[in-house]
Amino acid sequence: MNVEPFLKILNRAMGLAPDSLSRSGIELAVRVRMRETGSSEVSYLSLLRTSDEELAELVEEIVVPETWFFRDSKPFELLFETVAGRSDDFRVLSAPCSTGEEPYSIAMTLMGAGLKSFRVDGVDISERALLKAREGIYGDNSFRTELPIYAQRWFRKCEQGRMLAPEIRSSVNFHAGNILGGCLPSGRYDVVFCRNLLIYLDDNSRRCLAALLNDKLKDDGLLFVGHAEILPVFNDWFTPVRKQGAFALRKGKRMVAALLKQPVCPQQECSPKTLSGSGTSLAQKTFIPAPSFKSPKKAHGEVKAADLAEIVMEKAESEAPPASSSIEEIKVLADRGRTTEALSMCNELLKQAGPEPELFHLCGLLHEAGGNISMAEEFYGKALYLEPDHMESLVHLALLLENRGDLRKAEIMRNRARRVEKRNEA
Repeated sequence: MNVEPFLKILNRAMGLAPDSLSRSGIELAVRVRMRETGSSEVSYLSLLRTSDEELAELVEEIVVPETWFFRDSKPFELLFETVAGRSDDFRVLSAPCSTGEEPYSIAMTLMGAGLKSFRVDGVDISERALLKAREGIYGDNSFRTELPIYAQRWFRKCEQGRMLAPEIRSSVNFHAGNILGGCLPSGRYDVVFCRNLLIYLDDNSRRCLAALLNDKLKDDGLLFVGHAEILPVFNDWFTPVRKQGAFALRKGKRMVAALLKQPVCPQQECSPKTLSGSGTSLAQKTFIPAPSFKSPKKAHGEVKAADLAEIVMEKAESEAPPASSSIEEIKVLADRGRTTEALSMCNELLKQAGPEPELFHLCGLLHEAGGNISMAEEFYGKALYLEPDHMESLVHLALLLENRGDLRKAEIMRNRARRVEKRNEA
């Protein structure tokens, strides 16, 4: 099968970088939908080009919701500190929001901080994920982090697992829509959560999304991103927050140099589809790339693309890191919170492939996410030794140096990053 035409359609629809999803995963998803629609390869490609509904079905086969309550505690600690003592209206956007764990965590944090008047909006391209979120019923997989004391009272046991209290479920609203298509609720927000999406987008989509998020944030608002997403695309508008492990940026005035740049993407606006019934908070969705190894068969046919992430987990837990380990598989593990396994696989890949800047940088991210800051600094330094202009390592190392009070070295790293950015723009 020639997957290139399908990749182009998915790129236009979701902004995903072609290399963020394996060809085998895309082909598997396409074959599932061809079978469901009774189409040949040619007729299914034609159907995708003319039917938004079928395109949404294909996206459902590819998107893997991956989230849990209070995933990475530091962002919620910073959110708690930000709203403590405030009494005015407070708005939070979470996009993409998946099956609801993150947005519910946001709502519980706001209530725990004593906020009386707030609104949480969540947007996601997957209506299946949103329907699950509205139910508010979760199994053990959604509770991988110990709940804060203020959140524990909002759950009760039920036959399927644990159910959220109506007060939390009704405190926010869900909307179905494509974020990159401008499908966001109207108005501006004090805080935006957009974690683990940018790393799977192509460069142009990253720039468009950064500009869009800037427009949706109030002045001095907070933007929470994933641990690998404090990227140069934010430099025109945002300043990293000095709180270790929060991976947050604060909106400021746009840099003078940035004002001279041409618009990075067309202005798009559309109205998201609001789901009826009781609203819920927003949750986080991660686009997880499917692994490249061949998938097994199920009794009723091929596995769904969404099941492939589980295969990666079983593979990592049942045997030593294989020779075919890839950065994509490591990211799958990291996105699922399994940093120990991901780091082991990363080290194994370094032994096999030899010194590589991207692998050193990834090891640094994993050590930073696990709280081992000295090792994170060491690996960022190794990446920069091999590739002095490695922008992401420069940015992360500058933040770590600043957090531990070494302002002189931090400024050196920032100056190097600025010079790299200027050369790239020239």
